[in-house]
Amino acid sequence: MRISLLTNGPGELWDWARPMIMELRKRGHSISLWLLPCPYASGSERRVASGLGVDKLEGPLSGPRIWSALGQEKTDCVLQLGGDLMFGRHIAKRAQVPLFCYAYGPKKGMEDARCFTAWPRTAMNMPGARVIGDLVRDALALDTGTTSWGQTGEHRLLLFPGSRPAIRRLSLAWLSTIAAQVRALIPDLEVGTLFSPFVRDDELPMWSDAGLNPLRVGAGVAMRVADYALTQPGTNTLEMMYCGLPALVAAPADFLKAVPLSGLVGFLSSLPLIGVTLRRWGLLRHIARNSGFLALPNRLAGRMIMDEMYGDLTPQALAESIAASLRDADKRARLSGELLALPGEGEAASRLADAMEAAV
Repeated sequence: MRISLLTNGPGELWDWARPMIMELRKRGHSISLWLLPCPYASGSERRVASGLGVDKLEGPLSGPRIWSALGQEKTDCVLQLGGDLMFGRHIAKRAQVPLFCYAYGPKKGMEDARCFTAWPRTAMNMPGARVIGDLVRDALALDTGTTSWGQTGEHRLLLFPGSRPAIRRLSLAWLSTIAAQVRALIPDLEVGTLFSPFVRDDELPMWSDAGLNPLRVGAGVAMRVADYALTQPGTNTLEMMYCGLPALVAAPADFLKAVPLSGLVGFLSSLPLIGVTLRRWGLLRHIARNSGFLALPNRLAGRMIMDEMYGDLTPQALAESIAASLRDADKRARLSGELLALPGEGEAASRLADAMEAAV
């Protein structure tokens, strides 16, 4: 079977498309992987995708080129993992084949697709969607091996610098200051900074020089060793949930200028004077729309399990919060158990592949 798999940003490519590609390859199917335009792209998607063993790799393309290329695709079915469904609908309509979609929430065009999702909670907002489990959990199962990190200090803090260069440029100074201030409060602290495959090796020395101990291991390997984490909102909060790793999810106002936005809002937010105000409004609107939470596990639970802080934050405020959590082993053990108890089955890739094979 020839399968056209469409995906966009780093999270979707690594945590959704990667386990799906491994499952489809195991079954002997031919895969064309399309990298769609994405405002949240790291710039390294094609480099990372080239190591996934697909039969054809396309994109990222923009403008008329992508529509022309999509229209010429020969396939038996289309699977879209992230991005606007207009791209998948274009291929499916031209090739007269079924369109499959996996998502965590509703999006325009789903009425033309066979939709799948991870949890009953998300299925409530996606009429007709089938719950098959979480591809993120399947991706974690691919992270094997060991790490020497976390063998010396009694308190292990895992830091996440982000997959996009603009965010990392801001993160370096912030995380260096936070780590130093936490060390002043907890002298036996052992810090590790986990880098995704989308970060190039030549960037790591500056993080090492800053005393932030860059790590090049699978997320599942590092997270199962850590005691606590500091991260930004995103898919990695789900990885932490499945590893039972408590965390502080932070969105400092100083970082808003580096967060990309799409469409008209993105253009307006780039303007002087009103840009920062618009981005603050966007952050608060995003939080309100998601039951008042930043972290995905908190949204699933409908209550605070992972710590959250956002707005006009300082490194000192974050450091003090982290130190308090690291000192409280009982609280961390309780939160770890609550995270592990949240829903989210594995084997989603297998179930989705079964559905695709049955339909074609």
